[in-house]
Amino acid sequence: MRVKLFFLLDMLATSIFSVYAFFLRDDEVAIMTGLAIFIAFSPICLWLSRVLVLHFAKKVLQSDNIKVNNSDAIITMTKINTVATPMNRFLTNGEYFVTDLFPEGLSQNALLSTAASVEQNAHHAFARIIYNTAIGRDLPVQEAVAFNEIPSRGAEALINNTPVRIGNPQWIKDQDVSISAQLWTKLDQLAVHGKTPLLLSMGSTARGIVALKDEINPETQSFVSILKRNNLSTILLTASNKRTAKNIAKDFEFDEVKTDLTPKDKSRELQMLRAKGKKIAVIANEFHDLPMLFAADVSILLKDGSMPPVADDSDAKMDFEILKLDKFLTLREICQHAKHLLNINYRISYATILILVPLSMSMAMENPPLEFHPFMSLSGVIISALAIFVNSMRMNKLKQNAQ
Repeated sequence: MRVKLFFLLDMLATSIFSVYAFFLRDDEVAIMTGLAIFIAFSPICLWLSRVLVLHFAKKVLQSDNIKVNNSDAIITMTKINTVATPMNRFLTNGEYFVTDLFPEGLSQNALLSTAASVEQNAHHAFARIIYNTAIGRDLPVQEAVAFNEIPSRGAEALINNTPVRIGNPQWIKDQDVSISAQLWTKLDQLAVHGKTPLLLSMGSTARGIVALKDEINPETQSFVSILKRNNLSTILLTASNKRTAKNIAKDFEFDEVKTDLTPKDKSRELQMLRAKGKKIAVIANEFHDLPMLFAADVSILLKDGSMPPVADDSDAKMDFEILKLDKFLTLREICQHAKHLLNINYRISYATILILVPLSMSMAMENPPLEFHPFMSLSGVIISALAIFVNSMRMNKLKQNAQ
């Protein structure tokens, strides 16, 4: 935008002063004046200022194992004041296991077997854990038809012509399923202890609870604290219910915790926050986190989750890809240094324009104080471009320091 504006100003100034010189002096002077102004006002240095800094910054980031898919995000990164994250496989180690089975009207084995029968074709991490647990216990898995998976809510299928659902208790309730007071009490107790309870229903009646748990990730705990010390706000967005999320999040220092969210809800929350002026970076690591990643100002993929490889020509690429959480701070530091060098480059460019353009315009005068030949404009621009190149190469100092 900046380059386009200066190009338009360049064309306008060149035209006006060329015509003025033509009528005041002669056609040869008009040509020389126009050429000198065109070169002096050229936005080439402004363009180089950004291109060179981003090029060297990208090289430095890649040398630190940070993949850059969108160079423009390097500058956007310096404006970030809020970091949003999901909960599963981020706050926790991602090694969930089935901790409790609370059947109602059937046995524990039947509860787990039925849950695994529904989940056998689902993609969510919880589904694979439930299925693998049932197989590990040599429980039978029945054929399920008309399978449907609702992201961040649960899964449903027909088993022996009976509709069976397993997932978020509130979602199960919204399907007009009858849930006993005993099961509601148990759901609350499990959530208070930081477990994730999934409710199973058969037909229009809830038949039991399958609860899972994961351990807190100390790396993430330290990371969130560091974000706070760096004056970055933090937001947790999760599909888990309020009790479960609050219990897990109490070990962290999140400024906001938003619960019971579908992927679309997470995206909508981020869009509303951005409308209020927040600049948000999202760090996530699973396929169902894509909507919140796409809704961010800067999207960062933590490459230790279930996100499948993205093709080189895909539009689903994130701005950055990092291997460990601590690389976020490295990324931020390098981006801030790039912004600092970019500002210096812009000052060099503006100074060049402020010096060369008035001298070029003076040629249109009847008795110019200095015959400013276009070659002099070109020399000034070349010197400015070299200064910008040398300044941009200072990005490499970060690379050398890291080594």
